[in-house]
Amino acid sequence: MKLLFEDAHLLIVDKPAGLMMHPSWLDKHETDFAQARAEAHAGQKLHTLHRLDRPTSGILLFGKHPEVARRMMTSFQRHEIDKYYLCIARGWTPEKGRIDKALKEEVDAKGDRRIKADKPAQEAITRFVRLGTTVIPIPVGPYDSARYSLVLARPITGRLHQIRKHFRKTYHHLIGDTRYGDGRHNAMVAAHFGWQQLALRCVATDLVHPMTGEPLRLRAGLTPAWQQLCEQWGWQTQAEQIAALSSDFLHAQLHAPLEDADNNDSADNNDSADNNDSADNAATADTIDSSEPPVSDACRHNNGAV
Repeated sequence: MKLLFEDAHLLIVDKPAGLMMHPSWLDKHETDFAQARAEAHAGQKLHTLHRLDRPTSGILLFGKHPEVARRMMTSFQRHEIDKYYLCIARGWTPEKGRIDKALKEEVDAKGDRRIKADKPAQEAITRFVRLGTTVIPIPVGPYDSARYSLVLARPITGRLHQIRKHFRKTYHHLIGDTRYGDGRHNAMVAAHFGWQQLALRCVATDLVHPMTGEPLRLRAGLTPAWQQLCEQWGWQTQAEQIAALSSDFLHAQLHAPLEDADNNDSADNNDSADNNDSADNAATADTIDSSEPPVSDACRHNNGAV
């Protein structure tokens, strides 16, 4: 794992996709874990401050002693730590929006055994801004091409699989998501572009250091696989700027109040994922940019600057 920051209190790394956080009954045969790697580097026991799903990559924080862990937990509970995720979704999402959909933990054969089936749905809010769009001229399902969006998302709450579930609820399933995604799109992107992972990566985290009070602005950038897909899909400008995301941009796009038309509280407010899959799934004109992006030989794309 790439080391992003370390001092006497915190150890912050870039977790690769596919790496589990710690031993789990979900995979009893796995022997490689993010916490074990981090502890081997630090030479001590570490406190897990939050979690990233196994298929999710990006910024991961550990604490080196109980007091920093206690303070960080308080900061998380007060929503004082801002995490930003880059993702690729099927269809053209609105240019920006807020998904306010309560989420209920789902119980299945692969789920957490601690989940209670009768637990009520919990408040879940995700803000997002679209960074670019593309049209891939390869048939998927009954359509002769497929639309995708490059999106930066900020989960205001921290529910299990929140971003993945929220984009599924708005019919903009994340690419490579084998649990909540669309298998047709996953198969096409894997076959034609070699993409074999969940398109969800924590690229930025902003917080105040719990012990020193200094601001920490952490940036993970893109892995080679992300870089390659962004170049193939015409998102070179965005790829170049992701590593240098400014706090001013993040706050302007993902913290400032939204216009009413930008709120996506209903699953009915969504762009058709595949050239208007269904009239029932179409968003209102006020929430969707329906303009056609320019055409290139490989794909049609929109290089809006970050």
